[in-house]
Amino acid sequence: MTRHYVPPRSGVDKPYRTYAEYLRHPRFLTIRRVVFERAGGQCERCGARPPTEPHHLRYPPWGAFDIPTNLIAVCHRCHCDIHGKAN
Repeated sequence: MTRHYVPPRSGVDKPYRTYAEYLRHPRFLTIRRVVFERAGGQCERCGARPPTEPHHLRYPPWGAFDIPTNLIAVCHRCHCDIHGKAN
């Protein structure tokens, strides 16, 4: 089984209490930056627009953190489509 997350580093990673805190956590922001750099300025789903949002392929367990291969950089339109929402 491929792991899609890493546990927090004891004594290093500040715990997060909400999903909003998770999205602002320095460790998540570092992973997000790697994902957007990998995308090279193009949505990793459609390739037609610049990415604006990260999309989780699988959510990590509460308290853990993503790894770059668990996220894709997508444009808003594709992210809405993935989640079945209107733009």
